Amino acid sequence: MYLTQTLRRSALRRRSETVLVCGGKSLSWGNFENRCARLAAGLVASGLEAGDRVAMLSHNCAEYFEFSFAVPWAGGVVVPLNNRLGSEELRFILDDSGTRILIADVHFKAVIDGFLPQLPNLEGVIYFDPENENSDYEVLIKRHQALQDQQRGYEDAAGILYTSGTTGRPKGAVLSHRNLIANAMGASLNSGLNEETVYLHATPLFHAAGASRVYSMIGAGTTNIILPTFDVEALLAAIEKHRVTALLLVPTMINRLVHHEDLHKFDLSSLRNISYGASPMPQTVLKKALEELPHVSFTQAYGMTELSPAATFLEARYHVLEGPDAGRLASCGQAVFNADVRIVDENDRPLADGEIGEIVVKGPMVMQGYWKNPEATAEAIRDGWMHTGDAGYRDSEGFFYIVDRIKDLVITGGENVSSVEVENCIYQLDAVSECAVFGIPHEDWVETVHAEVVTKPGRHITGAEVIEHCKSQMTTFKCPRSVVIRDQPLPISGTGKIMKNELRKPYWLGRDREV
Repeated sequence: MYLTQTLRRSALRRRSETVLVCGGKSLSWGNFENRCARLAAGLVASGLEAGDRVAMLSHNCAEYFEFSFAVPWAGGVVVPLNNRLGSEELRFILDDSGTRILIADVHFKAVIDGFLPQLPNLEGVIYFDPENENSDYEVLIKRHQALQDQQRGYEDAAGILYTSGTTGRPKGAVLSHRNLIANAMGASLNSGLNEETVYLHATPLFHAAGASRVYSMIGAGTTNIILPTFDVEALLAAIEKHRVTALLLVPTMINRLVHHEDLHKFDLSSLRNISYGASPMPQTVLKKALEELPHVSFTQAYGMTELSPAATFLEARYHVLEGPDAGRLASCGQAVFNADVRIVDENDRPLADGEIGEIVVKGPMVMQGYWKNPEATAEAIRDGWMHTGDAGYRDSEGFFYIVDRIKDLVITGGENVSSVEVENCIYQLDAVSECAVFGIPHEDWVETVHAEVVTKPGRHITGAEVIEHCKSQMTTFKCPRSVVIRDQPLPISGTGKIMKNELRKPYWLGRDREV
């Protein structure tokens, strides 16, 4: 099991057909395979040895796909970089991973120049420019003949994907070839990916969800349309132009999509499936999506970077508003075909159905560990079980329900409050575009429930109205005690998640803990 095998198989079957389209650039399968093999030769000529790390700093692009396969073709390990990180964070990841070669879009040169002198072990930067056929990157490919596939695989490391680092320094999850192929096989099985699929990549390719889709799609032989960055109008236009059949979005993106004023001005009849994941999906947003796009099937994958990344899957048939399966919308689905998933207490003892505990996962998708961090690895993986840090329960039919991210539980007066539950309640208000709920400090109760709310353009609502609405729907202790109304979008990470850690900071400044 090695990743490059999937490319060679698909290229053999579809050699003259299109594999990649990004802006004005289009590549056939045969050309794509050849460029990956030649880039691999260039990397080896630049000094890359088996197991060496190669990083990538860029927006979504065709070169990202080439990086994803050329590096393992040469025997190396990919290190995708979040292009929204600051210079110090990027420097830390490059230094921590021991990256020897960096491939980067020339537009990030100024950022790279700022930290390059502090990275003596970084031996070279290979710049590319999608608009320049004579960039260093293109010259490297042209100068070298195709390298024979080095065929590293199985338990060999394929990538080091760094977590967002919301609780400290980013940690590098080491994913093997087996990890990523296990996930790719599950994605194909669950989502019905095949050579008829036209897939639109709109989520960042540096993120585990986006990166894993690269390997899933190449293995399934799909046609891939790439958006450099997420923009609703560009996404709608791409679906219409390329007759896109499937895509993955995070809930924030779906929310903005279904509320876009031009949603129904484009021909979206080709679209068959939208998958979502990466953060909790407000049920009111999902219901809106089902109403606005009735011909589209929705599916959900739940997991994390450390799980390559999927552990559970909620099928399209459970995305219904009426009937006996309507309640399944609150679930993140059942275990994928090659995963064991269970709920445990604080002593790792399995809990009965219906009892709330931590979700843990075991199977071929569990990472090898955190790069150069045995203590964190030992804490996260115990007896082969990956501890997700998510609180949830399982029902009698094997459906899992996430109550909250454990660190996002608001503990007020000794009562646990799910921020997701409160957010779902607030999203029922028609004037609300986005919201985030978290705990802020209180002298007597330790924490109180606080909400940050963004209104839709032209709409108005007061904090008092939000609180009153919540009181009409929920037990009093769950309701926000304070609300901030904002007219600007909430801060989001490069993966589209609302950054609650940034919203919390002003309230917990100078204190020992932030939750």
